[in-house]
Amino acid sequence: MEFKVFAKKLKNVIGGKSNTKIFTKTLFETMMNESGPELLKGTSLDTFKAYFNGNTSISRVAALILANLGDDDEFPSYLEGFGETTAQLLADEFKDDIPDINSVNASLKITDLFLEILREASGKEKSTPKSADKTSHDILEEKILASGQAIADAWGNAVSNLVNGNNTAETTSIPLPEEIADVSPYSSEDNLLLQAFTADYDEIMVALIGENYAASLIDMSLPCKIKDLYETKWMSKADTFADPSLKSYVFGLIGELNNISNSFLVDGSVTPFFGNVRTKIRNLYVKLHPGQFSGAFPYDAFIDDWDDGEY
Repeated sequence: MEFKVFAKKLKNVIGGKSNTKIFTKTLFETMMNESGPELLKGTSLDTFKAYFNGNTSISRVAALILANLGDDDEFPSYLEGFGETTAQLLADEFKDDIPDINSVNASLKITDLFLEILREASGKEKSTPKSADKTSHDILEEKILASGQAIADAWGNAVSNLVNGNNTAETTSIPLPEEIADVSPYSSEDNLLLQAFTADYDEIMVALIGENYAASLIDMSLPCKIKDLYETKWMSKADTFADPSLKSYVFGLIGELNNISNSFLVDGSVTPFFGNVRTKIRNLYVKLHPGQFSGAFPYDAFIDDWDDGEY
């Protein structure tokens, strides 16, 4: 398969409102290690558009990508970030090109195809695909064991219910945050300011730590909202918090969100360390809701370790 066909198939499903230049750049950078954005910095956006349309050979950029590949799970994780429904749509889109593809193995199968396209374009020999010896059951089992998907889903539901004011969520045997009395350690003035702040940013935080975070970034509405909130309101208002710890949490969150926004609005791609950023945002979400979580909350059960990215 030619890259232009592959890219168009992907864009049909996960491209959203992004243009072909940014979309192609994101695909390449997601396949690469942390040096990717810097190595591709000298490539013009028009060149990425030409790659997408098949007007320019990808032979040189393919060799560059293969020499600087990221972790094995980076591109599959990027695809999985769009959610289970999208996984099925991807499987349907590529069903005539990839044998035995389904919603469970779609991310690995598509990654294998991408690698095959890059190797063919660069003239390198074909290697054994990552998914060659794995059944759908094996892949699903690996995902559950590696990521604690059941726990992550429970966390996502718990956060969504808290934000929506619904505390009657159905629970499983997985421990969920224990709600406590609404006793805040902050002054009444800080509490009012915190309410205004979380009213503005809760939806953004939940979107970024939820399983469909990639879709919310691709359409560019979330980065624009982050930028607008900061420049029109919280650039100055955040400094009025009296409690130093609370102020540090607020500025910490604003800093992480602005980094994400600038990464998309300026470079058109996500930071290579986005996984760590999501962890920090998760941690800050909990800290900015002191009246809703008990001290015994099992932080280490969600996304990564609570101590990772600690503020």
